[in-house]
Amino acid sequence: MKFGRRLHPLVSAGFVFLILASISRWIKPHSRSVEDLHDALTGLLYGLAIACMLFGIYKSTRRPDDTGATPNP
Repeated sequence: MKFGRRLHPLVSAGFVFLILASISRWIKPHSRSVEDLHDALTGLLYGLAIACMLFGIYKSTRRPDDTGATPNP
């Protein structure tokens, strides 16, 4: 399959964070305090993945000349 447009770099970064978060779930901490830190880090990676992908999709759907300003009559 050939896509018409390339992915925005933020979407690619989101995929990297998603892969890192998925791999981090396989690492099992040995102590309770490390387990809490591990859960926080995994949640942070998933959150970064979701945020980067959503923002990248938003940025890729906007036109390059769309500045958000209203046109002058």
